[in-house]
Amino acid sequence: MYNMRDMIRLELSDEDRAAIAEELDDPTTEPRLHRRLMTVRLHDLSVPHRSIAQALNLSDDTVTNYLKIYRESGLPGLLENRAYRPTSSVEPWMEEFRASFRDKPVGAAGEGAARMEEISGIRLSDAQARRIMVRLGLKFRKTAAVPGGCDAQLQFDFLNEELLPRLEEAKQGQRRVFFVDAAHFVLGAFLGMIWSFTRIFVPSGSGRQRYSVLGAVETRDHDFVSIRTAGSINAEVVCELLEKISATYPGEEITLVMDNARYQRSRLVMEMADALDMELLYLPAYSPNLNLIERVWRLVKARCLRNKHFPNFTLFTDALDGFL
Repeated sequence: MYNMRDMIRLELSDEDRAAIAEELDDPTTEPRLHRRLMTVRLHDLSVPHRSIAQALNLSDDTVTNYLKIYRESGLPGLLENRAYRPTSSVEPWMEEFRASFRDKPVGAAGEGAARMEEISGIRLSDAQARRIMVRLGLKFRKTAAVPGGCDAQLQFDFLNEELLPRLEEAKQGQRRVFFVDAAHFVLGAFLGMIWSFTRIFVPSGSGRQRYSVLGAVETRDHDFVSIRTAGSINAEVVCELLEKISATYPGEEITLVMDNARYQRSRLVMEMADALDMELLYLPAYSPNLNLIERVWRLVKARCLRNKHFPNFTLFTDALDGFL
């Protein structure tokens, strides 16, 4: 017998899962829609389609159809075609809702319902407001931070006039561009979201021991070069990294994109770069969003450290070294 899971496979993001979970937690969600949502949720948990059908009292074809609806239309498609549509009375204000939420997003369905009442004069339940927001294309997303002191125009000019031309040369094989930065990993608990039946408590260390990694990620082949130490990152360590990169790529044009840390702008580092015939390209102030190695550090934390406990510093550094 063939496995129905081979016929269709959905890849859900954390935002998708959060939106589905919010609908499932809503006590006003209709049973029929609840089964649709549970179908997608169980599929995401790798439950076989036949088992989903049996658990929800559905046919195999119905399970497949629900998954196809979600694949083609997302959550709005899964929730549409309701026998009772209590939100149709606000249809004339949909574009005003869209403009309002674009200008000033809300943090909860209750806030959305209040905003819609303010615009239309019609009071909706939180569940109705949530479904309207889904129809409008809104998603329940986690906010992200940007440096408050950044100069957007300066970043834009740097990107177009300095960075992109060098990246184009790298793409053509005329130079190598490395993004350089240091990360300081502290022996302690890196907490994160986890699927579990009860709340998980991760043992945490004192946070006094840290492992510093000065890394450089290359844009063409995605090579990663690093110097790792339990001590501090200083100008001497930066020079060591420059020498390591130069020895690995002899005779090539090399650009190092760096932030404005004092030890990276020191005279010692600049003299070493001149001696090795390397170009140092310094980012505008408060511009971590332009430094691609920040993605590497995020990956290290997510794959290597998050929700893990290391009993001692040696195991901690071994895990980092093995992953890097």
